[in-house]
Amino acid sequence: TPYVWAATGPSKFDCSGFTQWVYRDVGINIPRVSRDQARVGSYISYNNLQKGDMVFFDTKKRRSGRVTHVGIYLGNGNFIHASSSAKKVVVYNFNDKTFYKKRFLWGRRVIPNDMHYASNPQSIYY
Repeated sequence: TPYVWAATGPSKFDCSGFTQWVYRDVGINIPRVSRDQARVGSYISYNNLQKGDMVFFDTKKRRSGRVTHVGIYLGNGNFIHASSSAKKVVVYNFNDKTFYKKRFLWGRRVIPNDMHYASNPQSIYY
């Protein structure tokens, strides 16, 4: 699926449009933009990330600690996001793409503990 700034899917997405669409598809409503999404749910540190957690980044050249990007953690160091540089929805690994690991700010958990969801990245729409 192509990356397009301010797009909310399903044929094109920006990062927060993608996360909003994925969570809405399973009945979880979150705000539209990443900086607002970064305020919902429970705070999660990098070491405590679980499948389905939102992951937030400061991707600006001059980092300020402000949220500028969001994705969804898939487990085993992998996360999915609508990437402006790749120009599409992609799965990256924190160990392979150290740019994102260095710019990781925090995670947020919005999925209830009793909710079951697909853990296969191929089942996510992209």
